[in-house]
Amino acid sequence: MTPASLWRSWTALFEEEPADAPRYDPVHLATVFVACQAAAGALFWLLWTLMVYEGGFGTGEGRLGNFAAGLILAAAALALRRAARKK
Repeated sequence: MTPASLWRSWTALFEEEPADAPRYDPVHLATVFVACQAAAGALFWLLWTLMVYEGGFGTGEGRLGNFAAGLILAAAALALRRAARKK
């Protein structure tokens, strides 16, 4: 980047925003944050229940649940890998 473009980007931070610019409501952002945390917590406890509770993998009991948990874990790992590659 040239010094002129760095200066323009720095001074642009302090300019007035146009009237038609979108406004972000802090309550909306907080609601999204809390909803994301709740969804992550629910997913964590669901996966914990399927994989760890009463022995989880390798106990011989609940093989269908263990298999489903393994599929969910593999799908999540693949989705994260693809998302990381797109960046």
